[in-house]
Amino acid sequence: MPTTGIIPQSPPPELRAEPLPEGCDTQTIFHKIVMDAYTEAHLVVAAIRILQHQKRTPPKLEEVCSLLAISDEAGHSCCRNLAKLGIIEVLEDPFSLNLTVANHLEIEKIPKNEQDGKGLARELEQFQAKKMKEGKKIADIQAEMAKKKQDMLSAIESKFKKEMEKFKKE
Repeated sequence: MPTTGIIPQSPPPELRAEPLPEGCDTQTIFHKIVMDAYTEAHLVVAAIRILQHQKRTPPKLEEVCSLLAISDEAGHSCCRNLAKLGIIEVLEDPFSLNLTVANHLEIEKIPKNEQDGKGLARELEQFQAKKMKEGKKIADIQAEMAKKKQDMLSAIESKFKKEMEKFKKE
């Protein structure tokens, strides 16, 4: 970009970024982007390679998650899926999980531009649906128990009234 003196000229209109919405930062925007499994696999493998190059040792899962700015849970889920496909190898020691690239060519077998049916978002939806179902089941059981308790109390009350009537007659 040509400059005039020390102050650079402003970029052309087509290169100017729109301001972020209020209360929103770049990391929030990044996490709202839903990636397909193909892109996610490439990012994880690239992060593993970068960290392995920098540290000269297989990186820990937490380091990969930190580099990609994702949660450890999302990293675990992604790495489990990639390990099942044979793309990465997970080396377990008593204190951490270290990752290495096993067969990066397997990434090409993952469908492009399709949302992963087994992604974290899908797993979360399934978990929430399961919890809702269990909550409904618990509520039904509690309602049934309350009805049984009410029936039992009304039965006891009717027996008590009959006994009281017998007692009054005597």
